[in-house]
Amino acid sequence: MKPPYLPPMNTLDGRRKYTLVLDLDETLLHFEELNDNEGQLSIRPGADSFLKLMSSHFELVIFTAGTEEYADWALEFMENVSCLSHRLYRQHALPFKGYYVKDLSRIGRELTKTIIVDNIAENFAL
Repeated sequence: MKPPYLPPMNTLDGRRKYTLVLDLDETLLHFEELNDNEGQLSIRPGADSFLKLMSSHFELVIFTAGTEEYADWALEFMENVSCLSHRLYRQHALPFKGYYVKDLSRIGRELTKTIIVDNIAENFAL
């Protein structure tokens, strides 16, 4: 998929003029691998109510460096996943020095109207 990754914003919805981009791992949830075949998924306390509340103010986008298969599986455990407008995955990030950078200039939103919440500082390199 070539940028811009998101379709044009629905301008009919005048109350949501800003885009809130949320990381998945370590921001909304945590996955701990216990052994080769098992792991434990923990959703951050308040994450579901946060999504519901923020969806009334922002276009919500999940942007994860995780694979699409993993992210979609993990999101199934959240109650308010229907509040998400879009999902972006590892294939939308840019590989850079051993990690993936989330280049917000490629998602198709005005950067002055885009907020990102992420726990990895390198995601802001661009």
